[in-house]
Order: sequence, then structure tokens, then C-alpha cells
Amino acid sequence: MTRQPVLPPWVATWLLVSAIICLIDVIYTMFRPYTNAPDGFVSNTLFYGWKLYSSVDIRYADTKDVVTCSTGRVMLIEIAMNFLAVYLALKRSRHALLVAFTTSAFVFWKTFWYLVMYIAPPAGTPSFFTDNYGYLGITLIFWIPNGVWVVMPFLAMCALWNRLALPVEYQEQENNNYEKPPGLSSLSSP
Repeated sequence: MTRQPVLPPWVATWLLVSAIICLIDVIYTMFRPYTNAPDGFVSNTLFYGWKLYSSVDIRYADTKDVVTCSTGRVMLIEIAMNFLAVYLALKRSRHALLVAFTTSAFVFWKTFWYLVMYIAPPAGTPSFFTDNYGYLGITLIFWIPNGVWVVMPFLAMCALWNRLALPVEYQEQENNNYEKPPGLSSLSSP
């Protein structure tokens, strides 16, 4: 009899794919202007998608933008957690679900926060969109790709929630289902 995977396969795949794409994103933002050079081979091949994205999002084009530099540093933690969650799932660790849920929540809220900066900014705030594209271009190049990093982590959290939120009776049974060291009594709830 084969055992059920710790993480749903699509969640594990999403965590791996997301980690790889985010690693490329971190490299892109941390090594600008080399990664977005107008005539650079690397910027026109490996980083072509990021270069296109930067043609819409002024923050990504700005080598001194504190927001994209900060989110890049935060993404390093998310990337490590994504790989850790998949590794723990392969080892059938009981911590895999919690790490996968936590990293998904981090990605969801970080991306949501980033997008909120672009929705109805205060009067007088300069636009962070270039004038190169109309609404359709901004939707296709900015909103949809960023939306993926809101929707997918949210769906992952939903898929993992029931696996994490076990009934209290089951938790008590699991917590009492091991041999306790001598002298250690079980804690009783009031």
C-alpha cells in the first residue's frame, strides 16, 4: 500500500517552481544594472521576462529602489523555506505542512502588500507604471504575473489548512501515542 504524500503534489511542485523563479528574481534585482543592461546577453536571454516586467514597473527598473531590494532579501527566506518544506515532505516530517503553510502565507502577504502600493495611491504620488503600455499591457505584464503569486500561495494555504487543523481529540490522541520518559506525567487540561 502506497502512502499518501505529505504535501499535495501540486503544492510541492508550486513550491519548487516558485523557489526557482524567485531565486532568478532575487539575482535580477540584486545585480542590477548588469542584469537589465540594454544590450547585455544575459539580460536579453535569462532575464528577458524581468526586463519586460521592468518596462512597466518603474520600481523594478530602478537600481536604487529600496522596496525591490528589501523584498528580494525577504524572498531569500521564502526560497529557503520552500526548499525546506519539500525536503521535509520527502522525509515525511510532521513539520513539512507547517513550513509549507508558513512560507505560502509569507509569499501571499508580501505580494499582496506590494500590489496594494499600486492601488489608489494618495493624490500627488507619482505613478510607478511607465507610460510605455496601456491598461492591457499593464494588466498582462504587471497584474497577472503578480496575481499568480497571490492566488497560488492562497490556494496552497487552503489545501494545507485541513491537514493542519486536526480535531482536538485527534491531536490529544496523537500527543499521547508515544512512550513518555520516566517521571514525566501527561499534562491535563483544565
